[in-house]
Amino acid sequence: MKILLLTDRLGTGGAETHIATLALELRRKNADVCVLSAGGRTSTLLERMGIRQIRMPLLTHNPFRLLTLRRRIRRLIRTEKFDVLHAHARIPAFLIRNFRKYGCTEVVTVHARFKSTVFLRHICNWGEHTIAVSEDLRTYLQEVYHIPPQRITVIPNGIDLQRFSPPTDKQESETPSVLFASRLDGDCSLGAELLCSIAPSLARRFPHLHITIAGGGNRMADLQKAAEQANRKLGFSCITLCGEVESMASLMRAHNVFVGVSRAALEAAACGCAVVLCGNEGYLGILNGETFPLASLSNFCCRGEHSATEEALKRDLATLLESPQERYRCTDECAEALKAHFDARRTSAETFALYCRALHVPTTKTVTIGGYFGCGNMGDDAILQAFLAQMKHQAPGVRVLALTGKPRKDRRRFGILCYGRKNPFGIIFAFLRSTAFLCGGGSLLQNLTGKLSLFYYLTLLRVARLCGATPILYAAGIGPIYGKRSRARTYRVLQRCTYIGVRDYESQQKVLIGDIDRARVHLGADPALLLPPPPLSRTHATLHALGIEPHQRYVCAVLRTDSMNAEAQQITVAALRMLCKRHGFFPLFICLDPHDQKANAQAVDRIGGALLLPCEPGDVLAVLHNAAFLLTMRLHALIFATAVATPAIGIACNDDPKIASFARLCGQECIPREELSVASLVAKCEQMYEHRDSLRPILLDAVADLQKKAQKDLENIVTMVYNINRYDKKSEDMT
Repeated sequence: MKILLLTDRLGTGGAETHIATLALELRRKNADVCVLSAGGRTSTLLERMGIRQIRMPLLTHNPFRLLTLRRRIRRLIRTEKFDVLHAHARIPAFLIRNFRKYGCTEVVTVHARFKSTVFLRHICNWGEHTIAVSEDLRTYLQEVYHIPPQRITVIPNGIDLQRFSPPTDKQESETPSVLFASRLDGDCSLGAELLCSIAPSLARRFPHLHITIAGGGNRMADLQKAAEQANRKLGFSCITLCGEVESMASLMRAHNVFVGVSRAALEAAACGCAVVLCGNEGYLGILNGETFPLASLSNFCCRGEHSATEEALKRDLATLLESPQERYRCTDECAEALKAHFDARRTSAETFALYCRALHVPTTKTVTIGGYFGCGNMGDDAILQAFLAQMKHQAPGVRVLALTGKPRKDRRRFGILCYGRKNPFGIIFAFLRSTAFLCGGGSLLQNLTGKLSLFYYLTLLRVARLCGATPILYAAGIGPIYGKRSRARTYRVLQRCTYIGVRDYESQQKVLIGDIDRARVHLGADPALLLPPPPLSRTHATLHALGIEPHQRYVCAVLRTDSMNAEAQQITVAALRMLCKRHGFFPLFICLDPHDQKANAQAVDRIGGALLLPCEPGDVLAVLHNAAFLLTMRLHALIFATAVATPAIGIACNDDPKIASFARLCGQECIPREELSVASLVAKCEQMYEHRDSLRPILLDAVADLQKKAQKDLENIVTMVYNINRYDKKSEDMT
């Protein structure tokens, strides 16, 4: 794989170190890595280590200069034939806009919050795939630049734990020492200024205190004056400014405590320093096992925290300097977290995996998938998202088109060409371009919600066949279908389907009743089970945004707005209120469909708690991961809970059997409408919570089995798509 990393400059700083570490780790994976920048200290170091450098002065706002640079980069890409273009700043990202037409994938990493205006929001390029180094930047990109969450991946800064490691001799020097390291510019030198201010009072309490300030920038002269003034007050050289340092790891090992933020704070923690997070954007204090998850949400920059003050910094430094045991405890807890989540080899492997998923592959086949996608229902969108991810992995040469409710928006969200599900011209055009039409994902073939729904999907299957696209039923739920004529019409259409994939045993039995060849009927599972679990940082970020403390116990509930379910809603809310009073749970209501927002909001008003309006299925999986249990009136909430092995109770409120059917498959609880009462629901929840530890292994085994079925179902369809002519002929012979 040939990779071009682009940035405007490679001097010294966190983003520059990130690029250098990534380049070296990618080379270890035998990737051909090249770095394009204006040069700088880090660029020279990389060149010495054998990483090829292309120097080009990208930092300009002159439009004519930008056009010239863009032509030069385009010529370079055509000559070198790079597979991946990975930009690490806004100007380089702008310069590679729409270069995917040359066969390369565009990836952009966001390291910080940028200045935003209406003009900038329109011209900024965030690539086909966007990497955010922290969860708060992910939220920022969604809210300010309206980037679809499906296109954003959070990959934190990786630290080279072999280079930044604690001293082999654990015996500390008796001299108390504090280090500050950063660019000494106006936007990041507050920690150094506060250290100069508190040095006199701190040194009186800790004789022989030594403070080192490392880095360079436009505030260096002012800091030098402040340091000299503090040294004169004390009568000895307490503060030393050493400028830019090449061997930062050695300098960090020589100190007890580090003051600063971002990547430098992580490197200091890896070198065995106790860390106080103090920066221009906020103050979080001592970094330890308890504050580490919260600090990681802002890339250890303390964004959103209260401002740094002399009193707070002096208090935390005194705590660490006077207690070696406290320093050791903090460094040990941080070292464990760094090894688990911030090792450069791990984060580089995640980036490389993203490159592999994003690579452009020549298209050999085209399929169209249709369902209730893009209509606001989180469960149906989860099916499409999981299907696309698995197809990209199993059949990258198959191009997928989709029939959705909001084609323009969905094209940005899912990164594929979408057509309006109610636009007959778009539907026919998609079918004419496709080898096969996949109708599935959800209970589509049913008339419980109305006759038009069943008529619509049966018509799609017929039209697809007329247009030359092989009709395939994929992971479908069948029924309930009322009326002899409706059932007969459904079976006639199914007999023409080359492949019939169903997601549960009851649907399989209903299909077989219609005298359909058993060889064409395959039992799979809901594709939403194949969604990858979100990172732990997503859980911390979502709960933090909802005001839920890290160690607070909470339960989740999903209500459904429906006149038939009004009584069930009241019973569920009453039972939940009783459970929260008895056991101190915090209630969290999740809205999976816009139609359900009113019911869930009213429940929050009645018993308190919080309401989650998820942007994508990953948000739901994140909060369910740590929940005590779930009460749900929607199928896909039950599926999401099962996917993360969280005990759940499904509430079957109408004639639709899908919740009860899935609950039997995975070992979850389901209460039918006739047995639903406050007492029975409370008793079930208390019993389930008491045995939740023994239930999790059962759920994990059930999920593994269902995921195998879902994978096998998709593998069958991929095989069929690549051999469509043979299967069509076989199907015609059977008919």
